[in-house]
Amino acid sequence: MSLYSHPGAGWSVRHWRRDDYPQIEVIFRECLAAFPWRGSARDEVIRLRQSLSANIAFVAEERNAGVVGFLTLEQGKAYVPHVFVDRDWRFCGVGSGLLHVARNFVGRPLQLDVDIQNEAAIEAYTALGWKEQAKVGRGSREQVRLVGP
Repeated sequence: MSLYSHPGAGWSVRHWRRDDYPQIEVIFRECLAAFPWRGSARDEVIRLRQSLSANIAFVAEERNAGVVGFLTLEQGKAYVPHVFVDRDWRFCGVGSGLLHVARNFVGRPLQLDVDIQNEAAIEAYTALGWKEQAKVGRGSREQVRLVGP
């Protein structure tokens, strides 16, 4: 069942299923390659698997391309540990659509942390109306906590 769709771009958002995992991991690993400061991809994949098993998750999917993005959500905290979009599907509203579904699901503003080095993501969230709440972490793991509109 679709929770949100973008008729112009042809993708829709739904709850994730276990059979989505291979495509989710491919997207995640490709995105991690752009973040060398994150350290071991193995450790990050373990955290992703834990998040998927313990939390709510949504995927954006296009009929021909399959899964093109995903988001994990800690419902009680309205916190988003992961939101990643396939490189070929960026600037198509996929990230915004996933965040829209998550916001509607919890019924209040979301929070997420972004690596300080990920300037493009911080810029994108700011353009969407997200506000900086605090700095978190240290060293190579320094992040900024953002709160959604």
